Amino acid sequence: MEKSLIDKELDELYKEVADGQERGEKVGSWRKIAAYSLKVVAAGGSLIVATGLLEPADQGIGIAVLLAIFADTISSNHKRLIAEVEAGYAFRALRSRVKGEFNREASPLYSAANTENESAVKELEQLKKRAHIALSDGIAEIRSKLEKSDIEALKALSLDQERSGLSGADPNA
Repeated sequence: MEKSLIDKELDELYKEVADGQERGEKVGSWRKIAAYSLKVVAAGGSLIVATGLLEPADQGIGIAVLLAIFADTISSNHKRLIAEVEAGYAFRALRSRVKGEFNREASPLYSAANTENESAVKELEQLKKRAHIALSDGIAEIRSKLEKSDIEALKALSLDQERSGLSGADPNA
């Protein structure tokens, strides 16, 4: 028996949710590694320079610290790390919630629908529609938050604050 359109769409939505969760976990892992590495270089290098342990190498260490801070800032790594991890968690929660509700309500309906109970078939279709709406709306909300976070990260790259500080203008004006 061929799947109905709503069944196909539900499969696609569940796959999109699973892909979103996997992306959040994968990107989050890589960005965590980058974040910790850059923090170690910045903090460790600053400590070495401050204590004078490797005085002849202070200039090189200072440049490494500056580059680490620059790389972290320019990539908006921390902000994007948080956004990706939050999205991964949100996708996982969405899938768990919708699957839990759907499976709990669908199980008895599938049994009744298999006996060609018209009422159960209609209820099952309504349940599928509700699951479709919940998944679609959840995905849209998560994507919207990710996009907003990306825009905020890009805004943070602006040099407007630095320019206003150099010109002597009041940044609060």
